[in-house]
Amino acid sequence: MAYTGVKYLHSELSGAPVLNGTPGSMLAVLEACLCNGWGLQTATSVVVSNGIATATLPAGHAFEPGRIALVAGAVPTGLNGEQRIKSTTGNSASWEVALPDGSATGTITLKLAPAGWVKALSSANVAAFRSASAAASGVFVRIDDSNAQYARIRLAESMPDINTLIGPTPTDQQASDGLYISKSGAVSSAARRWILVASEKFVVLAVAYNGSYLSDYEAYVFGDYPSLRVGDPYNSIIIANLTNSSGSSSPGTNNALLSPQSANGVYLVRSYVGVGGSMQGYCNKIGGGSGWSGVSSFPVGPNPINNGIDLCPTSIIEGVSGTGNRRGMLPAVYGIPHNLGAAFDSKDIIPDVLGLPGHSILAVRFYGASSASGSYRFAIDITGPWE
Repeated sequence: MAYTGVKYLHSELSGAPVLNGTPGSMLAVLEACLCNGWGLQTATSVVVSNGIATATLPAGHAFEPGRIALVAGAVPTGLNGEQRIKSTTGNSASWEVALPDGSATGTITLKLAPAGWVKALSSANVAAFRSASAAASGVFVRIDDSNAQYARIRLAESMPDINTLIGPTPTDQQASDGLYISKSGAVSSAARRWILVASEKFVVLAVAYNGSYLSDYEAYVFGDYPSLRVGDPYNSIIIANLTNSSGSSSPGTNNALLSPQSANGVYLVRSYVGVGGSMQGYCNKIGGGSGWSGVSSFPVGPNPINNGIDLCPTSIIEGVSGTGNRRGMLPAVYGIPHNLGAAFDSKDIIPDVLGLPGHSILAVRFYGASSASGSYRFAIDITGPWE
């Protein structure tokens, strides 16, 4: 059956939590996407025909092709669990099954599946999230969403309570009170678009915080990455902004994630030797040249040599320069060494890209421009697996 370990959710899905320039709105997005899901519907019927199960739903459901639904209450039970939606209509959603033809019974519900995290601690406009997977590092992700225009984020090895961080990343000496995630360029209830792509171990969050550039996103990541060290217990990373950049007119350029080579806002929980605490990391995009992902100075894409869209993975390096030891690879996020012009606007999906067979790639604009041709692009693998 189809792999369901990566969840792609976004603000345009029906019933999605609203991100805006008010305190608490970022926590609402993260809790819905990581922990709870949303869009619960009770099916009026579920019918299996030729290996496809089709649920008839009330109009205005939250599903679209490729999203992951969590199905419950069905008999036969093989219909239940996480299912990758294959197709939809205004009042139905379908997925592949290995079951004989027939009608299901029971009170059958569907909702958008969460990524598999828990909200471990919370207080007013502050929460700490943690992967529910036994295979994860167990790092806490503390989000302080008390400010209207930005949230503060940092990791911790343990947290006895919401305000006590043991083994914080970054430390106060590196970035007092943590890093920044921009929510909105204004104190306002006006909605801002967002994208979240997550597994049970790693999260990519992108926010179109600037009201003048509604399709240009700034990206942030946190969680566990595949380390070169076998059994690495400290393979967690955070990449976000060192300062409040919610007023920046250039979304996506305020941290190292989309840069060809940078340590700006990159922190690792510990060195590979496992001693000490938070250390600075460095991102190096393999094959990314000397420009930002998708910068206009790159050759026009697709690549005429293979008629494909090239992707540049990111090496995670210990230290503040490219001369340090390579610790591993960053999941999910890829640079694009092409000028794509007006092609592949934000949230356009590129299926079956070269080098990642069976994976679909989401194109995302950044930089800040009034049209697609003036913006840059990066890519997110929305299918997985990432390890």
